[in-house]
Amino acid sequence: MSGSRTKILQKLCVHNSDVTSVDFFGNSLLATGSSDKTVRVWRWVAGNGFCEEPFSPLLGHKYGVTSVRVSPKGAVLASASVDGTVMLWNLATGEETNVLTQEAGEAIRACIFSPNGASIVSSDDSGCICVWGQDKSLKRHMKIHDEAIHTIAFSSDSSILLTACTLGNIRFYAVEDDFEAEISKADCSIDAAHDMGVLSADFCKIVHTDPTDNFSNIYTVATCGTDHYIKIWRLFYIPANVDRTRKSRLIPTTPQEHFSGQSSIYSTEVMNASCVQTIAAHGSSVTCVRFNSTGTLLISCSLDKTIKIWNQQGTCIKTLGEHSRYVNCLAINSDSTVIASGSNDRSVVVWDLTNNMTIDSHITGIRSLLFTLASKAMDIPLEFICPITHEIMKDPVYAEDGFTYERSAIEEWFSREKIVSPMTNVELSTDELVENGKLKQKIDEYIKSQDLDDFES
Repeated sequence: MSGSRTKILQKLCVHNSDVTSVDFFGNSLLATGSSDKTVRVWRWVAGNGFCEEPFSPLLGHKYGVTSVRVSPKGAVLASASVDGTVMLWNLATGEETNVLTQEAGEAIRACIFSPNGASIVSSDDSGCICVWGQDKSLKRHMKIHDEAIHTIAFSSDSSILLTACTLGNIRFYAVEDDFEAEISKADCSIDAAHDMGVLSADFCKIVHTDPTDNFSNIYTVATCGTDHYIKIWRLFYIPANVDRTRKSRLIPTTPQEHFSGQSSIYSTEVMNASCVQTIAAHGSSVTCVRFNSTGTLLISCSLDKTIKIWNQQGTCIKTLGEHSRYVNCLAINSDSTVIASGSNDRSVVVWDLTNNMTIDSHITGIRSLLFTLASKAMDIPLEFICPITHEIMKDPVYAEDGFTYERSAIEEWFSREKIVSPMTNVELSTDELVENGKLKQKIDEYIKSQDLDDFES
């Protein structure tokens, strides 16, 4: 698909400096932050598009805003700044409710809510993070990296925190207890993940389980950086509620170091990682990566002024070009109909991914059958979802690694280079596939029970 087919719904040109951060809540609320020290809040109104709220802009930061994030329930907006503060705002009124100050007043580069709403984490130029509880008290102040931490991310189950720095190093921490336990060291580390720095990272919301042991969790993580690459990692983890004396094929019984290209991966007895894809993504530094809510798409933006949309096989399916300067940030609304991108050209561009929306559209009412299926992923048995495409399988097949895939997806994966598992990155002895007839029958029965017969068409 060509970028020309993706329409621009709207261009928001009210910030007076670089747009540094954007975030959606649901489909129709958009927050934007800028080096002009302001935070702006927008809501979609059919007939007018995104309209700025009466209480916007939100003023209070002394220096540029680096990050805006909406809380999991949509009631609170957090904005971080070079001024060393995270300001919390009531999204119903625009009222400032709290100001959280980074230890030593360091410039804050990122902030994020844990998906369960229990914590807020901020990161700074000194390589430290601060963790704030629901009562806004400081729970943890940790020195993690030797350089500035420009990206932090949570797994969808709030069990794992990722931090990454401008040296290119990534750290993973198991935080299932919402940071109640003392954290002394990373549970998995990747050094030189990206040459000259990691700029962004995101977890896919879908978490798989290793079929050989039924207890090792497998997370998919995308990272990007100044080396122009996107990398896709699998993170393997034994949860705390599992007997960790049980052996996993994915996690070594003792800490060890292994290599992935120029990267060094340091595992522990509970967590390990592997790089399964390296994508030469853009012509310059990749500034942001985001999965859509169902994990079927990955969106990236770059200093090369473009936005790219990728499928889970690592194929670019659209390139969007409208910004006249660097694209710093992007966000995707909840049903993957709209992207917002922010740039050094001071604009926010709102893109229509459906190719059939207008300013008059009711933005909550547009969704495909495929998305309707995928958006129910929490209700659909995970065994029905292909680990590559993250869509319901029509022709499920076993591979030698023990996982079941959509036939066309695993055949495409095997056709590229040497035969390796998409999930574990372990080299396989054969590309032979075996039909999973029992699973196909269960999927067919499920589709019929949901009155979704059109899925087969």
